[in-house]
Amino acid sequence: MNRYETFIVFEADLPEEDRKTLLDRVETLISTDSGTLLVFDEWGSRKLAYPIQKKNQGYYVRTDYCATGQAVEAVERILSQDHRILRFMTIRLEEDVDADALKAEMTKPEEKPAATEPEENIAETETEAAETETAAAEEETSSPGEPESADKE
Repeated sequence: MNRYETFIVFEADLPEEDRKTLLDRVETLISTDSGTLLVFDEWGSRKLAYPIQKKNQGYYVRTDYCATGQAVEAVERILSQDHRILRFMTIRLEEDVDADALKAEMTKPEEKPAATEPEENIAETETEAAETETAAAEEETSSPGEPESADKE
């Protein structure tokens, strides 16, 4: 099984129920051929780079899945036949992947490094450093033997 990514651009004015129906159909096609859907990432309505079918807006959806070539062909056939879809593009990301391992990897929480300081501590440290620099600069500008507002010629 290979890992694929398909970008779909729907008409922006397409009702959400219709969009969900089409996405459910895509999910069904992927899963019927022993494929695994990893992510449906809805990007929302955005301006198109150029008009497509006299439309300037499109609703973008990214799907990430593991499937066979036959499942991808079935998905692309359905997408190409629907007039409400402005564009789509499928990219093969990886060959011979383990779908269960990918799914487990995507669901595990991201670990943050322990060496990072909280933002509050960083802000306090930066403020203290700025105050120290300001005090040092004031001491350098005012010499002990000279009056502060002396006119030099």
